Amino acid sequence: MKFSVVIPTCNRPEALARCLRGLASDAAEIIVSDDSADETTRALIEREFPSVRWLAGPRRGPAANRNYGARAATGDWLAFVDDDCEPQPGWLAALVQAAGDADVVEGRTLAPGATDSPLEEHVENRQGGVLWSCNLAVRRAAFEQLGGFDEDFLEAGGEDMEFAWHVARAGLRVRFAPEVLVHHPPRRIGWSGLWRRTWMIRWMSLYRIKTGQAHVLPVATCDEIILLLRITVQLVTRRNAEWPRRRYFAVAWRWFTFPLVLPYVLFWNWRFGQRRPAPVRVDGTR
Repeated sequence: MKFSVVIPTCNRPEALARCLRGLASDAAEIIVSDDSADETTRALIEREFPSVRWLAGPRRGPAANRNYGARAATGDWLAFVDDDCEPQPGWLAALVQAAGDADVVEGRTLAPGATDSPLEEHVENRQGGVLWSCNLAVRRAAFEQLGGFDEDFLEAGGEDMEFAWHVARAGLRVRFAPEVLVHHPPRRIGWSGLWRRTWMIRWMSLYRIKTGQAHVLPVATCDEIILLLRITVQLVTRRNAEWPRRRYFAVAWRWFTFPLVLPYVLFWNWRFGQRRPAPVRVDGTR
């Protein structure tokens, strides 16, 4: 059983270096698919990580970048980790142990040092069931069967959710392995980052179209209102939820921006629906 580790990166050489150091003791094929605008990352790998295989990425977003690295890999298992994650000791060995007869192995992701600040972004997956691509391994045959990640997603905004939907539909054997651990350090996004994250909701419109959950405009309007009301009710009734400041702020922000976001979402529902985008397969075809 051979594992290939695929790391998509874009303009984050310092974070990538920390990620690669976490893999230093693992004997595996490591591929970095690099969408960076300059040669800094390539020079770093050639200087400090000569055993790592560097590829110039396609520069069409993280989904295409992962697929590009996967196509170059030689392993019968593809392990994906993000460039801003830090694999913990024994990560790959735990993956190999967990693989067994599974088709997909989902690791645990923690954000040490995370705070309850509304302007901080952190990612955690403690219980599994989400198949986030920052800590995920897929049997190569299964990955190719599903066509890889959908390259119509040009930003990190739902491509792994769409992949997870296909995994569930295909009935693949999924195993959550908490011992397959990566740390995903939190980062402060500030107000500008918050606005940027707000407008990335357009990719959720694409996700709904891809998964057959999109509706015509009048129904879509009701859907958005019902969704926001449901989130608000859940927040109020779950008083002991973790990160209360973040949660209350997130819902308040959604209400504040709703008059702007609703027409924006409806526009992208219409635009993506007009295009009726077909997923790009892992071999580069539609």
